[in-house]
Formats: sequence, structure tokens, C-alpha cells
Amino acid sequence: MSASVLAFAVIGGVAAVCAATYGYFLHSPRLAEPHLSAPVTPDTITVGDRTRTYRAFVPEDLPPGSPLLFVLHGSQQNGKVIRRATGYGFDRLAERRGFAVVYPDGYKRGWNDGRTASVTPARKEDIDDEGLISAIVDRFRQRHGIDPARVFVTGFSNGGQMAFRLAARTPERIAGIAAIGAGLPTPDQWEGTGPKHPMPVLLIAGTRDPIMPYEGGEASVFGFQKRGTVLSAEATARAFAEVNGITEPPASWPPTLSLDGSGDFGGFDGSGDFAGPLVIETRYTQPGKEPVVAFAVRGGGHTVPNPEYRFPRLMGKTDDTLDASAVIWAFFAEDTPETPVIP
Repeated sequence: MSASVLAFAVIGGVAAVCAATYGYFLHSPRLAEPHLSAPVTPDTITVGDRTRTYRAFVPEDLPPGSPLLFVLHGSQQNGKVIRRATGYGFDRLAERRGFAVVYPDGYKRGWNDGRTASVTPARKEDIDDEGLISAIVDRFRQRHGIDPARVFVTGFSNGGQMAFRLAARTPERIAGIAAIGAGLPTPDQWEGTGPKHPMPVLLIAGTRDPIMPYEGGEASVFGFQKRGTVLSAEATARAFAEVNGITEPPASWPPTLSLDGSGDFGGFDGSGDFAGPLVIETRYTQPGKEPVVAFAVRGGGHTVPNPEYRFPRLMGKTDDTLDASAVIWAFFAEDTPETPVIP
């Protein structure tokens, strides 16, 4: 075999290995868009001296006084990506339940979420993302008559951290938040202050998240690019419950299992083969207080649980038994049952 033929064979072999590696770890299947009553439209808005972009779905004949939901993407994503990564679940819900949904684009694919260790261009350049949300709320109030008292924010990863910041800095404009794959920064990592205003909060965390440690500690991109320290999933939920003035102990479902802060479910850890529920729901509630609900996905990765879309394997397991969009909107709409229901 000549040297040139050998070199070609080696190159071909390397290319095949790279393609196989990409296919296994980085590929995610394509997902067909749903048929909706109105198009999902891209638009722009000026905030200060910057032109910002977003996508929005406003159902046909949306009545005045309807709610508005923001869905904030993770770092290195945009509004188009997170819309697909949620399995288009929020679009379908908006169609059926009557609300508008907006997918804003972060500045250079990231948010100024207020963490001192954040490395996003938005953080480094101190982009006014709070102003972006406020400007879009005002536009949708004027154009579509949405109810400014029913504006909700859900976010994934960096977007979840941005939801925390909005809860802390603009609580008068936000009626509730939901965060997926995000833990509260430890007090030394906040720019300014942490949340101090009671607000409904829903949290979803995977016990084997490779980026946002379920048990707390240093957040990082697979051990590289340190992103500062965060509280554990349980401590994050307790922190919001304390802000909300909840003093009664939480209740978990199923009642025989509970979160203990170590990532265990009654003695079973996220890597075990326990054949019980994949998801544990913990509720912090008290009459007259805003609720906090936390879902722990056993073995779940840095993903949005949903039955339609699978994240790349590199991000860990995408759980398909919990529909994040459905439980989040049920929580915001205050139509969750008294007894927790795990799919």
C-alpha cells in the first residue's frame, strides 16, 4: 500500500470516527413544527441604543387580558433553539390555553444574569436584559392587550439564572418564575442582591446534570470554564421558600421518598437501577404564602424534560416522563391539583 493510499485510509477512518462521535454525542433528532392558528413571527425592538430580536407566538383571536410567557434560552442558544428544545410544548399550550409566548434572543447567545463569575458577552458588556423584558411587556400590552399583572418567565440554564435575576431586580413586573437546570448562585456570586420578594417559583433539576451540579458547588462546562458556585437544588428551593415566608416543612411525592440534599431518593442515588418513579416532586406550601415546587429528575442531565425532543447525549439524559412545559404552565395558571401528580 502506497503512502498516499495509507494516508487517505487514515484520514477516512478518522473522519468516520468523528462522524460517529458527533452522531452519538452531539446529534439531536429533527422535530416537526406543530400546526398553529397563527405564525411564529420574528421581530425586533430597540432597547437603549441596541436593536434586540425575539420570536413570538400570539394565538389567533387572543382575548385582551391574556397572560404573557417569556421562555429564556441557555448559553450558546437562541430563541429558535429553546423553542424547539422544549418540544414546541409552550406553543401548543398557548394555542389551547390562551396566552402569548415570547422567545427572546440573548445578546451574542447569552444573558446578563448577574453572576459575578459569568463569562457571557452580555455580562461583560453589562447589557440591559431587564430593560429588554420590560420593553417587550410594554409592546405586548399595547399591541395585544396582555395583562401586565400576569407576566411569567421560564428559563433554561443561563436563562434560568436570568429568571432568578428578574425575580430579584424587577419583581413588580414578574408574576412567577420557573427555572430548569439552574441553581441559585451562592451569596458571594451575586451582583448586588439575591431574591427578597415573595413569588411563585418552580424548579426542575437533573440529579446527573454535568454542568449545574445537583448537589451544589462549582458550576462549569464539563469541568472546564468555571461558572462560579451555586446552591444545591434542595437549598435553592429552600431559599425561595424562606423568601416566601414558608415555615412549614415540605412534602414530597411519592411520600415514601424524599430529597435529602445529597441527590438521593430515600437511599437510591441517580446512578442506581431503582425501578421506582423517575421524578420526585417536592412542594413548599403554606396558606397565604406563594408556593415553591421543585422537581428532581433521577438521572436527568442538563436538559429540558419533555416527551418530544431529545437533547444531545453529551448533555445527559433527557427525561420523557415529565413534560416541563405542561407542569410549568399548570403551575403559573394555578390549576395544579392539591395532591401532586407525577406522570
